[in-house]
Amino acid sequence: MSKLEIGVNTAMFDGLDMDVAFSTIKKAGFHYVELAYNQGYVGEMPPELFGEENARQVAALLEKHQLGTRSFGATMNMGSTDAVAQFTRRIRFANLIGAKWINICVGRKEDRQQIIANLKELAPVAADHGCVICLENGGDPNYDVFQLADDGFSLLNEINHPAVAFNVDAGNIVSLCPEVDAIEQGIAMLPGAQHCHLKDLNVVDGEVHFTPLGYGQLNYVPMLKALEKLNIPCSLEIPLRMHRQRDSYPLRGELPVDADVSLHVLIQSRKKLEEWLGYNPVSQ
Repeated sequence: MSKLEIGVNTAMFDGLDMDVAFSTIKKAGFHYVELAYNQGYVGEMPPELFGEENARQVAALLEKHQLGTRSFGATMNMGSTDAVAQFTRRIRFANLIGAKWINICVGRKEDRQQIIANLKELAPVAADHGCVICLENGGDPNYDVFQLADDGFSLLNEINHPAVAFNVDAGNIVSLCPEVDAIEQGIAMLPGAQHCHLKDLNVVDGEVHFTPLGYGQLNYVPMLKALEKLNIPCSLEIPLRMHRQRDSYPLRGELPVDADVSLHVLIQSRKKLEEWLGYNPVSQ
């Protein structure tokens, strides 16, 4: 089995300066960053966010903090009329910053055929840029076209391109499909996966609140063993500024979470991963 080396998704730093986010990730002992530019989950995302100037700024910060990047969160509505143009910008941006895996929840069931058509058009573009589009199982009804393993494999079969795979997120299953075993479903998705998000949570009065890994209700141990066996890269995704309401839709807090809080959460999560895995998963 290979040893996992786990990165950090920047969703927990929503609203903070990127320099602060990268510095905190480095202080916590991690070496990989996954930018979270996810439609509907973080702040405004103007087109220039995916331009060359921002890519240069990201590259400079990665160098400054001696960090790498290999994945990029780019959730958006792939059923929209301009989805191909929008996502092409995201593919080019991912290539510019050196991210191979582009993680994306793609849209609603009602737009399934348009989503498939758009992904078929985009898959060769991703391949040409050295990227893989990783379809992520959704966490709310805006992204319910892929909820469980069978949904995902049906999409993969219809798109039928090596530049399209899964990004597995067991935490999303808890909010959108609370009646199923989230870890069991996550493991069932792994044969089609090239990336994975690790997030933990507690459900309180029907609402989902995110916790450090190992401090919530999900037992990731069997899934981590499967991830090791398949050598699938992972990122911690702990969106501290938001929680999911009873209808599973996300609600962002009015203010960003202090970076010191995020630092503590990352250290707690790293230590729990080390306990579970029997080695340090951030410095192989």
